[in-house]
This record gives sequence, structure tokens and C-alpha cells, in this order.
Amino acid sequence: MEPFTVFNFIALWLVVLLLLWLSLRLLRERSIAQKAPAKRAVPAEKKPLLGRHAPAFTAFTLDQQRVTHADYLGKETLFLFLGTTCPHCRNVLPEIERVGARLLSRGGSVACVFAADAKDARAYASELGLTLPILLAPKQESSFSEDYNRSGGVPAFVAVNSEGIVTHEGVVNRRQEAWRAFVNEWQVYPTLAKDPALYR
Repeated sequence: MEPFTVFNFIALWLVVLLLLWLSLRLLRERSIAQKAPAKRAVPAEKKPLLGRHAPAFTAFTLDQQRVTHADYLGKETLFLFLGTTCPHCRNVLPEIERVGARLLSRGGSVACVFAADAKDARAYASELGLTLPILLAPKQESSFSEDYNRSGGVPAFVAVNSEGIVTHEGVVNRRQEAWRAFVNEWQVYPTLAKDPALYR
């Protein structure tokens, strides 16, 4: 064999080996990519509601009357998400009652939303003296609680202005910035004396 032919022969095998190595590497990377779970975008319904139009919903009163988001259009509305077995809900109930009364007194709307049946919600309201309007949104019948209360925890709130835009959302707790901001901006202080000082 001539030296030039030997060189070509070796060079050709090196190219073949290089292509084989690259093919195997590509197959391996593709195999790993197929096994790895695909990264999903956060569904739109789970993104915060703040600054967006409040979603449509259907719920029921204690008397099983159907209620929708249209019943609250044109009014400042506070939706409070509570649980019948939640100890924190019991603790903040007096504050919720006073804030709700302030909002109702100036023509706004308030609804305490429970993902419970009418019997449990009625017993809870009776035991604790809850006087604010109650809506029922059992998970098997309505996605209201899930669509509005993004964290899923209670007690939580969503404030919707008269244009239907969510202005505040978060946990009902005087130490939480979202609740303090809502009370200050909507001026629904729960006590008459030294109101603003408690929420700054």
C-alpha cells in the first residue's frame, strides 16, 4: 500500500469513528430528555389574580339559591374563604365581622365562602355568631374556592373593586402585608379607636 492510501484509509476510519461517537451521544441525550419529566408552564388559573379581572363563578347560598359573579358586578366585594374546622378562622372571625360590616355599611358586598355543605356552614355560623352573608362552594359542585383562593389555605381573602378587578388577595391576618394594605386602601378599619395605627 502506498503511504497516501494508508493515510486516507486511517483518516476515513477516524471520521467514521467520530460520526459513530457523535450519533451515540445524540441518542443518549435524546433518551435522557425523553425520560425527564417535561417542565410545565404554571397554568393560567394558578397565577395570582392581582390586577386581573375576577373569574366567573357559581356558588350557592345556605338556602340553595344559585349565585354567580354577575350578582357582585359594580360593587366593591370582599370574598372571605373560611373553613369550618380551621382554628385560625375562628381567631380572626371578630375582625372579619367588623371589616365586613364596614364594607356593607358603604354599599359594598361581602361573602364568607365555605367549601362545605349547608348543614356544616349553618352550624358554624350559629356557633360563632357569624352574621355576614355565606356562600357555599363544595369542590364537587363549584371551582369557586379553587379559582379564587390560589393558595388553598384558610382564612384567605380576595378583594374585587367595582370594575371587577382583583385589588388585593392573601391571608386574613393583621401581620400580613396584603391584609393590612387592603384594610388601609379600602379604609375598612375593624375598630373605631386608633384604627389606622394597627394596620401600618
